Amino acid sequence: MYRIKLTAQAKKELKNLKVVYQIAIAAAFEDIKENPFISKPLTRELSGRFSYKMSVFRIIYTVNESDKTVQVLSVGHRSRVYR
Repeated sequence: MYRIKLTAQAKKELKNLKVVYQIAIAAAFEDIKENPFISKPLTRELSGRFSYKMSVFRIIYTVNESDKTVQVLSVGHRSRVYR
C-alpha cells in the first residue's frame, strides 16, 4: 500500500473542482494507493510520470518506490493538465 502526497498545485486544482468530482477523484486515489502502476506511463518531457484516466479528468503523479509514496503533481481536465 502506497501513501498519497499532494503538491500545493494539486491541492489548489482539486479545491477548484466541484465537490462531485472531488469525491470521484478521492476514490481514484484509493485505486492508485493499491497499485500505482496501473496507469499509463507518460513519455517525452513528462517521462517518469503516470497519468490516471478518469472520464475527462486526469491525475498526473510520480511514484517513489523506496518510500512507498505517490506524489500527485496535477489534477484537472485533460485539456489543461498536461501543460
